[in-house]
Amino acid sequence: MWRKVSHVGNAVMYFGEYAVKVDDKGRLTVPSRIRQVMEVEGDAVWYMTRGFDGCISVYPRDEWRRIRAQVSRYSSMNAKALDFRRLFFSSMGEAKIDGQGRMAIPAHLRDLGGIGTDEDAILIGVDDHLEIWNRERWRGFQSGNEAAYKEMATLISMGEGMQGVGQAAMMPPYAGGREANTEKGGKTDAY
Repeated sequence: MWRKVSHVGNAVMYFGEYAVKVDDKGRLTVPSRIRQVMEVEGDAVWYMTRGFDGCISVYPRDEWRRIRAQVSRYSSMNAKALDFRRLFFSSMGEAKIDGQGRMAIPAHLRDLGGIGTDEDAILIGVDDHLEIWNRERWRGFQSGNEAAYKEMATLISMGEGMQGVGQAAMMPPYAGGREANTEKGGKTDAY
């Protein structure tokens, strides 16, 4: 069934949960609804990397560039920023949708995501990007976060962000050698 592409302001959004099959060559067929959004947005090149909570994050080129610019604000002399860069960028792979609507997932990312070949997986739209999940991990993530879902919505709707919902504080940008406060009020190494 054809569904209308969803717009938020001028931006098109990726959403939904889709059961997909990863074939014996490590490719998944991207659902037609997601391909419609890709076409509207002109998202032909995608960047995959390790995500959080055991998923594979899949970013269109423009979003990848935005993330890269944000990460580049942090000094490589900041040990935590360097560790993040190593993990995030070393696992990156580039993908394009082939003529049959398939996207190849690099083997190292399938290993990180616990996704085998010739196996079912879950593809979800997360507004500005996609995530690929091992089916059992996705169900576990959903059930593990069900109790906090209402609290998350309340904090977001009040403009208070997600601090205090079990997420670590973000690293402050490079500040020319000053010390940065951590979530618990302590200090990190100067950078």
